[in-house]
Parts: sequence; structure tokens; C-alpha cells
Amino acid sequence: MKKFGKQTLVSLIAGIISIFLTYFLFMGPLERLNIDVLNYFFPSKASTSDVVIIGIDEESFSAFDKQWPWPREFHAALTDRLVEEGAEKIIFDVIFSEPSNQDSDEAFATSIRNAGNVTLGSDISETKGGFISGVIETRPLKLFEDAGAKVGLAGVDMDNDLVVRYIPSYENTLSSVNTKFNETPLDRSKIIKYAGPDHFFKYISYYQFFVEDGIEKNSLKGKTVLIGLDLKANPDVQGGKTDTFPTPYTRFNSRVSPGVEIHANIYHNLVNQNWVDNPLWIHKAIIFGIMFLISLFGTANFKPLRSFGIGMGAHLVGFSICIWSWGEGYFLSIFLSFPTFLLMYGASSVHAFMTEGKQKRMIKGAFAQYLAPDMVDALIADPEKLQLGGEKRIMTIMFCDVRGFTAISEALKSTPEILTEVINTLLTELSEDILNCGGTIDKYMGDCIMAFWNAPIENPKHAELAVDAAKRMMKTIYKVNDKIQSERPNIPPLRIGIGIGTGECVVGNMGSNQRFDYTVLGDVVNLSSRLEGQTKGYGVATILCKNTAAKVSELTTEVLEIDKIRVKGKTEPETIFGLLENPSAKESIKKVEEYLVNFRNGELEKAEQNLKSIPKENESLSSFSELMLSRLNDLKSKGLPKDWDGVYTAETK
Repeated sequence: MKKFGKQTLVSLIAGIISIFLTYFLFMGPLERLNIDVLNYFFPSKASTSDVVIIGIDEESFSAFDKQWPWPREFHAALTDRLVEEGAEKIIFDVIFSEPSNQDSDEAFATSIRNAGNVTLGSDISETKGGFISGVIETRPLKLFEDAGAKVGLAGVDMDNDLVVRYIPSYENTLSSVNTKFNETPLDRSKIIKYAGPDHFFKYISYYQFFVEDGIEKNSLKGKTVLIGLDLKANPDVQGGKTDTFPTPYTRFNSRVSPGVEIHANIYHNLVNQNWVDNPLWIHKAIIFGIMFLISLFGTANFKPLRSFGIGMGAHLVGFSICIWSWGEGYFLSIFLSFPTFLLMYGASSVHAFMTEGKQKRMIKGAFAQYLAPDMVDALIADPEKLQLGGEKRIMTIMFCDVRGFTAISEALKSTPEILTEVINTLLTELSEDILNCGGTIDKYMGDCIMAFWNAPIENPKHAELAVDAAKRMMKTIYKVNDKIQSERPNIPPLRIGIGIGTGECVVGNMGSNQRFDYTVLGDVVNLSSRLEGQTKGYGVATILCKNTAAKVSELTTEVLEIDKIRVKGKTEPETIFGLLENPSAKESIKKVEEYLVNFRNGELEKAEQNLKSIPKENESLSSFSELMLSRLNDLKSKGLPKDWDGVYTAETK
């Protein structure tokens, strides 16, 4: 009896400790895991045939060969076609807040008015200034609202791990505005019961409505149609987001879902009233208490097999009840009590060992393909160097894009396997240059590479390393071209454009502890992307921002100021510098410097003479001078604006 009492006390103490551990460390992740598992294995059984998604996808961009935003005549024509096909509701997960061509806007407004069943998206954002904060709603053009368009908030509610699990609790959402729940909004406890993984609903590409026999006749009669972005390869649409989000399925298939599909799931839940209620904490506490007492009873005698059998048997029953209640629209998180049982049963040292091993595997799996092996080993040896929550840091960002890829694609259109081989060969070589210079590869975007320096491991020479990588990459492109030309002389030569910027960023884990994307955010990221785009207009392969140039100009003679511009999407001018592939003669550099002075003073004739005096055989500046002469001729024909400040405003990205 005495022995039994001591064993019970030990089990009780272990259980109390595990409760605190579960509450403070595991409650959120475990509950989210429980929801994800149930959503994955037990999705909504309600029919999805009444909902259709029209995707603004890569295929449509390719078919139209137009950048976003598309002319609103497209949306007008689509709306007219949907009305013709008998669509009951037309919901655009797009925010038409900015005016475009007047005729286009009026055409779209007319289509909205004639349809009488169109809903457009809106957005809200917080503003903070000193002690004052507020909320601003970005709504569609008044023209469209006056035409009878409903307006619904297009935002979604994300958990702490950025996964969308809950129906938005605020009024006038894109989904609720078309249901009876718009006037009586649901509380935050309503869990989305997903119908399936991404692209589960009937899906039609936007462009199919503009080709003959693109869609089946009368296939949309009585349907609710949602239109929105569905971009996978493109990371940016005119500076905006891709509008994709992790869902419970992401944990299992590593795919994200477009926002329009999440709205389709929410709408599907509201119409069918088949969401799942998340009970109050008191209900969860009761279930947890029952499972705790059973686990305590099982572990009190300290007989391993009996303890494990009682605890597992109780939890198997609990899991069955959990599955049944989910089907009935009620969530019971049995996952919360399961680790308590395991911690009461197992030793804390084993748990610590397993956690340490998991951390090492996570780091290796996350960074092996983005960092050099020695840097990965350094992170594994000292995980504290990795800030998973995100931190501010001065960093250098690089964007590298392949030039001439369209021509190569045209030349190899009949042999796509060769095209893939060529681009993979080039990206492999360029990536090696980045990794060898201590860079971290953030992502590949088609034929574009994004990389950064000074994270996850700090290096004060991050700007110098990025510029060194650019130099190596400019040499690599010639080496790769020679190899390709020797094997396939019909393939046009490849070129690259590189933009490099240095500034403050936020870097770290932008996902969750279960699945994360180690990436970087900040104004300098957008600036670097814009600088890469400007390499075409200046005839130099690499353009640096002022901050980067300041850090490396004392170490090399290859950095030359080439202009002061306003890049697309920014109002403040940025002084930009070219990284010359071959150091130019002092006289040529002097002519460029004099050109800039004359250009900024509005002395276009003098500026022109300076450019013309740059020798044609100077390959580093020949293209630059030709392009700047073309710009001067354009300015001379139009005349300088009255507010001329010597700053060139870029019209393209």
C-alpha cells in the first residue's frame, strides 16, 4: 500500500508537470494538428457541384500575353458570358480599387449592372502613426458599387502558424455577403470543414471563356462562380501577393491553396451549414481531465505493458469519439491529452533527446538545398544562430534573371526536354557561385534566382560577398554559353541581369514550427528586384543600389554611378551604380560622370556630346551610351518638364 501510494505520487507529479508543459508548449500546435488530421482524413461530404472556381492562372497569362492588371473589358466579357451561361452568383476575389481606362471601367460597370449578381472584393489594413491607429477599408470603385455590385471583405483569418482553419468572424466577408449569415456573423469558434485539397472544386481557367468551345454549354447554370488568382510560379503580380495560403492539407501535401479556393470552402460551409464548432475551454478541460485520470490510473503501478495498454486503449476510444463528433460538427481535441500520457509514461531525458534530434533534422532538411554544406553544419552545431521567429537585420539581396530565355524557348519549342536541361545547367552553375560566396538561395522563380547574404549566419562582409558572387556569375554565363554553343550551335546565347540592394530586412521563419519557409522581407527586396529589371534599360549586367555601392566602391574600380531614378512602385529617387564587367579607361569613366552632371542640369546637348565621345570599342559602356543617347533624343523631342530634377522615372519594373 505504501509502495502503491509512492508510485501514485510520482505519477501525479509527473502528470502535473506534463499538464503545464502541454498547456504552455503544446496546446496550440496539438490542437491545430488535430484539426488538420481530421480535415485531411474526414473532409466535408456535402456536394461541391454548386460551386465553380475560375482561376486567373499562368495558362491564362500565357494565353492573353498581358501583364496584370488585365483590361477590365476582359472582366466585363467574362461577366456577360457567365450571365449567359446561367451563373447564379458571380464573386470576384479581386479588389478593383484603382481606376483604369474610363471606357474599360464603364464597360465592366455595365456588365455588373446587367448581371445583378456580382460581388467584388475589398480589403482592410491597419494604420499606425504615433499614438493614433485606425483601420482603412479599400473598396472597389464607386462606379462599380453604384452599378449594383455587392462588396465583401476578401481577407481570411490565419492561425499563429499562418494556416487558414477558421471561418472569418467579421461581417460582410466575400463568402458571407452572399448567405444568410451576413447579418448574423458567426463567432471565431467555427472551424472550416474543407471539401478537399487544393483544386478540389470544379475548376476552369479564365482564358477558356475566350476560346471557342472552351467551356461546356450550360455547365454553369445555377452555380456560384468565384474568380480569383491561382498563381504558383509567379511570386509577384505588380508588386502584390500571390494570394495563396497554407491550409490543413499543406501539412500533408506541402501545397498551398489560392485564396479564391479558401473562399469557396467557406462559402460551401455557410451554404450547407456544415462547419465544425470549437467548444469552450471548459469542455476541453473536462475531456482532458477524464483522460488524465485514466492515464494516472494506468501509470500508477509502473508496469510498462499494462500502463501503455491502458493509456493507449483509452486514447483509441477517445480518438473514435473525436472522429464521430467531428462528423457531427463538434470538435474534441484528444490530441491534447495524448502527450500528457506519453510524458507520464516516458522519461524526460528521452523526450529531450528526441526534440534535439528533430531540431537537427529540421535544420538540415530546410537548409541543405539553399546553403553551402559547411554553413548547414554550423547551424546544426549551434541552432541558436537560427532565429525562427524573424528578426531585423541589415542584409544584401540579389535577384538574377536570365536574358534571352524567350528566344531559346522559341528555338527549342519542339524539344522541351532540352530546354529544361539548358536552364537547369545554367541555374546550377549560377547557384554554385552564390553558395560558394556564402549566399543563401531563397527561391527559384522560373529562370530567376533570389538570394540573400548575412543570414542565417551573420557576415559583416555580406555586400562584398554578393558583389563577388555577381562577378563570378557574369563569368559563368560566358562559360555556360561556350559549353551550350559547342553542343547545340542553334541555341542563342544566354545573358543575365543582376540587381543587388543592401538595407534593413526581416529574416526568419515565415511559416510555423511544423513547416516553415526561411525567407526575407523588406523594402530592399522589392528594390533589388526592380534594379534587376533596370539592367535591360542601362545596358549593364549588374546594377547596385547606393548602400551596396558604398560598401564595395573602396574595394574595386568596377563600380560606376550611372543614374538617379525612381523605380516603379517607389517615390523616393535611388542613385544606382553599374558593376562593369571590365574596368573601363579613366577617360570613359570621366565622360560618364560629366554626362550625369550635364544631364541633371538639363544640358542635354553637352550630355549627348559626352556620351558620343565614349569609344565604341569600350564594351563595358558601349551599350550604356547607346541607350542613354536614345533617352536623350526622346527627352529632346518632348522637351524637359518644368519640374525637371535630373531624376529619371522608370516606366517598367
